[in-house]
Amino acid sequence: MADPETYFEMSSREAAAGGGPFTIEVEGLDELQEALEKLGADWKKYAGPALGHGLAAIVTDARKEAPVDEGILRASIGSEILRTAGSEIVGRVGSKVVYASYQEFGTRYQSGKPFLLPALEKNRDRVVKLFEKGIDEALRRLGLKP
Repeated sequence: MADPETYFEMSSREAAAGGGPFTIEVEGLDELQEALEKLGADWKKYAGPALGHGLAAIVTDARKEAPVDEGILRASIGSEILRTAGSEIVGRVGSKVVYASYQEFGTRYQSGKPFLLPALEKNRDRVVKLFEKGIDEALRRLGLKP
């Protein structure tokens, strides 16, 4: 049996379709796409760390908000970059603890004590800014942006 997981994951394709917990609109995407094309396949090695900084912000706040009994749930919250394909990068934040979804969403016997979604909502703009900053720094190091 697979390990149960509670994760919020959204690809750029889902975001464009209005799905997932939230949608991110990026201005200046044409310029970014042009710069990334100059990098070729190397863009992925710069985009991952750039997104990772944003995911770390969500993890920090989710850990602060997580209900604590023994601290197992809080310690289990983490993030990872799942995939980069084409011009898409997907990361996720969550927990593999069995009862994480019960805490987040509740059950018929107890109300939820959300910790992931509030952290995601709180850091939405910060994730975008940290990603943009990481990509800008990479483009400057490579001489593709002044």
